[in-house]
Amino acid sequence: MILYYILKPLVILLNHTPRKFLHCVAKFMAFMLWHISKERRHVAVTNAKILGAEYPYKTARKSFDYTFTAYLDIFYAHRIGDDYIKNHVTIEGRQIYDKIKNEDEKFVFVGGHFGTWSLLATIVPQALDTQVITIGRSTKNAALDKILDELRTFDRVKYVTHRGAMDKLSSYINDGYIPGVYIDHTATEKDCINANFCGYKVPVIAGIPALCARKNYPIVFFFGLYDGMDTKVILKGPIYPDKSLKPKERIIKIAEDINKVYEEVFKQYPEQWYLIHRRFKRVELEDGTMSNHIYKESR
Repeated sequence: MILYYILKPLVILLNHTPRKFLHCVAKFMAFMLWHISKERRHVAVTNAKILGAEYPYKTARKSFDYTFTAYLDIFYAHRIGDDYIKNHVTIEGRQIYDKIKNEDEKFVFVGGHFGTWSLLATIVPQALDTQVITIGRSTKNAALDKILDELRTFDRVKYVTHRGAMDKLSSYINDGYIPGVYIDHTATEKDCINANFCGYKVPVIAGIPALCARKNYPIVFFFGLYDGMDTKVILKGPIYPDKSLKPKERIIKIAEDINKVYEEVFKQYPEQWYLIHRRFKRVELEDGTMSNHIYKESR
């Protein structure tokens, strides 16, 4: 854990660094990676083309800025309070949340690595006056995981890593916490099912669709759109499991419904999605096999 004690002073410093300066550093990092990493640049441009961006190259370049801004905004998240919520947050679709809460339904938040994704864990619980349990990946490094756990845990927010998270969720839900998760990235094949997205069949992490299918939990979508230094929270849904389908078909249908909403939002604001990620690294071919040909063929 020596690494933890080396990194901790830097994290404390960044946690007190003015947000505008963090954003300047983010733009510098984005500029450097754009010019240094031909591979990441290629992935981002390819993803922009798949989303149907009018100017893929320009969209990809902007996405680097937004991605690194979101990375560094994690050091601002703990400073978000009533003032920021009141003066810098707007909510589109608030009635969706109010209706489902008034009906006293248990549900799941699903979002994506889009816009202000690193801030939503603290913005959403305060703006909606609720409690959330967020699910994220482990780095498999004890020191880094401890740092991330501290950065991702807030008042009203609990954080768990995705391994074994499904076993904990039911008890947290019964305690009034709303699960919040981003599943717009790839994972190991054994954890996924394949569902349509932007014209391809891609892996979708199966845990949340399976939980919703089993417990009949609806899904409410939440996205955070950068608007300068402000955040526009976009709520969509809800979508409900189709109880007329068999269990496996129900899970696949939920995954495809999730991807439809992703596609709608990401195509509307392609530059704010996490385009540097190889989302189409594995796609299902007609014979049922998985292939990574997308990024190779587009060179």
